[in-house]
Amino acid sequence: MKTESPGLVKNIRDPLYGFITINKMELDIISAPEVQRLRRVAHLGLSDAVYPSATHSRFEHSLGVMHLVGELAKSLSLPEDTIQAYRIAGLLHDVGHSPFSHALEKVIEERLGFEHERQSERIIKELEDLYTPDAEFVIDIIRGDSSYNIVAGAIDADRLDYLQRDSLRTGFQNSSVDVRTIVKFAQTHEDQVVFDKKAVQAIEDMFSARLRMMKTIAGHHATCIAEAMLRRAVNDFLDSTSYTAEDILTWDDYQLHTRLLEYEGHENIPRKGDGRLYTRIVNRNLYKRALYVNENSIGRETISEIASEYDNPTSIEEQIATAAGVSPQHVIVDLPSLPDDESTHVRIMMPDGVQAFSDISPIPSHLVDVGWRNTTLGVYSPKSDNSAVQEAARDYFGV
Repeated sequence: MKTESPGLVKNIRDPLYGFITINKMELDIISAPEVQRLRRVAHLGLSDAVYPSATHSRFEHSLGVMHLVGELAKSLSLPEDTIQAYRIAGLLHDVGHSPFSHALEKVIEERLGFEHERQSERIIKELEDLYTPDAEFVIDIIRGDSSYNIVAGAIDADRLDYLQRDSLRTGFQNSSVDVRTIVKFAQTHEDQVVFDKKAVQAIEDMFSARLRMMKTIAGHHATCIAEAMLRRAVNDFLDSTSYTAEDILTWDDYQLHTRLLEYEGHENIPRKGDGRLYTRIVNRNLYKRALYVNENSIGRETISEIASEYDNPTSIEEQIATAAGVSPQHVIVDLPSLPDDESTHVRIMMPDGVQAFSDISPIPSHLVDVGWRNTTLGVYSPKSDNSAVQEAARDYFGV
């Protein structure tokens, strides 16, 4: 483990913060191949299918989180050595992300039984000779198990950075966030993070911006279709080759991209069905919406029942394909995920004491309602099969 003083050594220009200052210890971590890999992992997965400029990387986001968590830690008046630990946690919080970021999380979790965070923890331990803070403390920070959840909380450096960065890269400037106000009025109370009442408007705007961006960026139907096609393509690839999900976790976007194209075009690798899904993604020849319904069209109770009762998309796809008389490769089911109420976990310092954000603002209950309206069941197929698949899907789900 390192023992020398970190020492300030370098400034990195960032489009959001001007310059991010890093010390020798942080530079050593940044220079590690495991961190450099993040330069080649797209932060927004396949969102560039809709927003061509959304090609920024997990690497630049990680630098931004390191910077912001340091600012938050200073606002909380934490000791210098603790601030250093939080900055390293911010830098490494995404180091285990799979290629194409969140697009493949379901595949990894289903095949390995864990999310990318465990891969991040493994790498953090492997790199511990590069930094002085205790590796387990760094991991606790990332898990949200430290005293101050400013890397993994309802309002944290991770979210504050990506809301700004994604807004900038996609052109949604109306979703900008007043980060300076939120950081300035962060404070501690009974070993927990609270925010002064002066930050309430900025916090309301932050949560509103997050929902708008989830709907228009990550939740855009074309992005959802492209990422559902990617998951099917990767599962097909893993089922038909000797590669494993563990292998994919160590790759970047370019490596997976190359192997998927080789797989779909290589004569010696047996194909299951007639779909070359990843090739279609690359050429933006995406499947279309055969069925795309949410609370507005089928009601909250029905969408909730679908989310709770159905958990095997492959079986559903096969049954819908059989009923529609099409190849199973031509049906992709994207099951809904129910919203949560994480915004209510924010604590606000009022003149008469600390109160829950939900007790002083209508925004949390409104956000839950909007989250429900954005909860969608999608069934996708090639345009030529849309009518038959739509009829079969409606019969299957009873909608």
